[in-house]
Amino acid sequence: MSRIARLLQRFLLLAILVFAAVFCWLNRDTLALTIQLSLWQWVWVVLGYLGCYWLNALMACQAQWQRGTRPTLTEMLVINAYASILGYATVLRAGYYSGKLWFYQQRYGLSPSISLGLQGWVSLLVLAGNAWFGLLFGLWLQLGQHMQLPWVHWLLVLGTLLVVVAVVLLLFGLSEQRWLPVPLQRWLGNIKAVITATSWREIWQLNVQAMLNIPLQALALGVLCSVFGLAIPIPYLLLMAVVANLSLIIALTPANLGIKELVLWQLLASLHLPKVQLLGVMMMDRLIQLLILAVISALGYRLLQQPPQTHKRSDHA
Repeated sequence: MSRIARLLQRFLLLAILVFAAVFCWLNRDTLALTIQLSLWQWVWVVLGYLGCYWLNALMACQAQWQRGTRPTLTEMLVINAYASILGYATVLRAGYYSGKLWFYQQRYGLSPSISLGLQGWVSLLVLAGNAWFGLLFGLWLQLGQHMQLPWVHWLLVLGTLLVVVAVVLLLFGLSEQRWLPVPLQRWLGNIKAVITATSWREIWQLNVQAMLNIPLQALALGVLCSVFGLAIPIPYLLLMAVVANLSLIIALTPANLGIKELVLWQLLASLHLPKVQLLGVMMMDRLIQLLILAVISALGYRLLQQPPQTHKRSDHA
């Protein structure tokens, strides 16, 4: 990594810590409640979120990488933490994708098109995994007459699956169009190469890992709901995790602020929960995740200052 890149990373860490501090100050009432969590509540919440971050890093590492190498799990965990906080501060998660592309280029020498192909493909598979879980679990609940799911659940689930299929088909179709400018053809071709290099077994593994994220998120949400005295049934907690993840597809505000809350309120409308307590859960959820990501970014700063650590990718992975 060049000297300029090192300075930029240092500035990036400083900006992240300042952003986290400002966010905590603006939500100091929520911070005061968060500090009062018991030891076991902290343990379960942190374990739930760390499990999610570990799975996200694992999925990124398992994607097809150029030249037969890929980053270590620890490096990807830190890179994801930096990028996630940048995503908190930008609309459409632009900061998240820009941060990932910058680290991929600076540390691993990947071109922007390959980097975008890697991250975009993993994001599509994560969305698909959440949507499949929401579809199958929702059908089981609906057909078994366990509960009546609101329209927002089906809209997000079916809409996400449609978007994933449409994006893949569009990429494959446009990559064959010779009337497009050569740089754009090359860019689309690189993204297509990333997708076609992924085996069906890997696609299945990534979808399953995305689904495993859901009960971990539900665990953390369940603990936070108990803090505010909200008794939410387990099926609703699982659906909250699904809907919260799928709402990122319409992340029109920084940190998806407002949109996530609206879809969750619509999902939980039949429970007639107090909106003040529910809003408190969502704010505490955001705050704790931001604090954990800031700690990971700070602890991993030295790691990203060192030369990249990659290992050879097995042909049978």
